Amino acid sequence: MDAQNIQTLVRNGQSSQQIAAAQRTAKRAWPPFPHNGCAANLSALLQMSGVSVPMTLGAGKLAHLLRDSRLWAVVGVGSQMAGDVGVTYDDNNIPGADHVYLVIQDLNGDEMIISDNQSTTVHHRFASGKGKTKTEYFLRAT
Repeated sequence: MDAQNIQTLVRNGQSSQQIAAAQRTAKRAWPPFPHNGCAANLSALLQMSGVSVPMTLGAGKLAHLLRDSRLWAVVGVGSQMAGDVGVTYDDNNIPGADHVYLVIQDLNGDEMIISDNQSTTVHHRFASGKGKTKTEYFLRAT
């Protein structure tokens, strides 16, 4: 259903101009942005890329929407690729997803280049965590 939009999503997710546009949209929807604004940021990127999702606040809510309503497949850590959405869980907080991000490029099954609310440009993240919350799974458009 959404797979035909993934190349556009990846292009938008790596473009400084498109990231800035998505972050402006996210800030309008979630004024404390970038704090806790990962789902708003990713919702904006998805929308501008042709994926018909509502502006969604909350990492867990967006992950469930993509998986259950948009029928994105769950992909194990290590099998991720560009266009997948990483979903992390923080064991020390309220149960459930605490962060979502877009994979721009998988470098080696652990290290990736990603786009999220935590930077105005693409940056590195490790699926295993390495100082950040580890990724539990990825979602892939079907």
